[in-house]
Amino acid sequence: MADSRRYAQMLLGKVFFPFFTRLSTFTIVLLVSIGLVWILPTDELNNNQIYVLFLLFFAVGLWFTEAIPPFAVGILILVYLVYFLSGRFFHSVPMDVSQYVNTWSSPVIWLLLGGFFIAESLKKCQLDKSILKWVLSKLGSKPSHVLLGLMLLTFIGSMLMSNTATTAMVLAAIVPLCNSLGKDEPFTHSMLLGIPSAAALGGMGTIIGSPTNAIAVGALNATGGDVGFALWMIYGLVPGLLLAFVLWRVLVYKFPAKVPNIEVTSSLGRDSSKEQVDKGSRRITIFTMLLTVLMWITTPFHHIPVAVIAAIPLVFLTVSGVLSALDLQKMPWDTLMLVSGGLALGLALQDTGLAEIFVSKLKQFDIPSIPMIIVICYATMLMSNVMSNTAASTIIVPLAIILLPKNAEVAAVAIGLSASTALFLPVSTPPNALAYATGLLEQKDFRVTGILIGLLGPLLILSWVWFANSFFA
Repeated sequence: MADSRRYAQMLLGKVFFPFFTRLSTFTIVLLVSIGLVWILPTDELNNNQIYVLFLLFFAVGLWFTEAIPPFAVGILILVYLVYFLSGRFFHSVPMDVSQYVNTWSSPVIWLLLGGFFIAESLKKCQLDKSILKWVLSKLGSKPSHVLLGLMLLTFIGSMLMSNTATTAMVLAAIVPLCNSLGKDEPFTHSMLLGIPSAAALGGMGTIIGSPTNAIAVGALNATGGDVGFALWMIYGLVPGLLLAFVLWRVLVYKFPAKVPNIEVTSSLGRDSSKEQVDKGSRRITIFTMLLTVLMWITTPFHHIPVAVIAAIPLVFLTVSGVLSALDLQKMPWDTLMLVSGGLALGLALQDTGLAEIFVSKLKQFDIPSIPMIIVICYATMLMSNVMSNTAASTIIVPLAIILLPKNAEVAAVAIGLSASTALFLPVSTPPNALAYATGLLEQKDFRVTGILIGLLGPLLILSWVWFANSFFA
């Protein structure tokens, strides 16, 4: 639920839907999906295409309304495809649906899982807190420098850890300072807006930084593409850093601090945790993280698949005892369920030929490639403001790859990155919800970051990805 509106609502302390409302919403989405399939001209579609068309409408409706959790939609997709495309009740000659079930063993899933193990070990060994305290002690006292340091720390942390967990950690350190400064201090606003925005932008930097990145890579892999860890960093880091820098300058200008000096470390206090962290576990975690990231970055030289490299943290951190069975239960398995279901839906759209039919209809408008990608990127950003950005990418990326075969890599990467630029509402991302939950921001405050990143982000992303693809791909 790392990017779901439901989770954002939970962070705000609100019940998203009571049971009967969820049930009625689910029923309405089901009936609307059936109605759409019934009224649309489907004479040229075969049975499998009709089944998948209904699934597309149904999944989009459930993801948009979140009548059920997004990960549950991912499970529903897998079950539906197996039952309706391979069941003898529907087919005299059932389809082979193994490719849909096998999305659970996709390289993208293993890559994300390796990232989860690294992130969980950092949290367990409290290395994340140690790094946070060290960085905060080096920021100085000038407000603009403090803001820049907090945003960069959040940005870098979100490249390897959950955006939500990184934001929660940094906010926990600076909320006492924000409370002491008060709601009327502009610098309070700049910190509480800059940190969640930096978390979203930092997630653009690596494949494991955001599920939307994994969706784009998975869809490209399914069509024969190959975007490695290092190449994705080239695609994602530059626009992410540029957007973070522009946002920092805008926040400094929009919310000029009234106080001349800020002492961040004074708000930290002493660590109340009495748990002693094993130094050996810390060393193993640091070694494993550095080795894994180094191997991922140098894949073009040794040609070991990134999914195979992801086994390093899985083996080292469990065999050494750094992570236990209880630690594994804390990991965001729901994200893997959502990604797996999303990959399966994308494959179904392609395998049944339904995506090609959509594309043939769109090609009738004869829109050039660049304007088409621009429109799709902004559509992704808008959809991601009101629904799971992973779900939005799941729907759009496979269609864009087929629609733009000559620019498939540019389109897929730009869409995956653009999904991380949705910051307009408190519930657009869980990091936004965490900042809003402090009670020191109003909903209108998010317009500053939402409009700036939403308007500038997709265009900057597409420009850089197009340029980088010409030189590095």
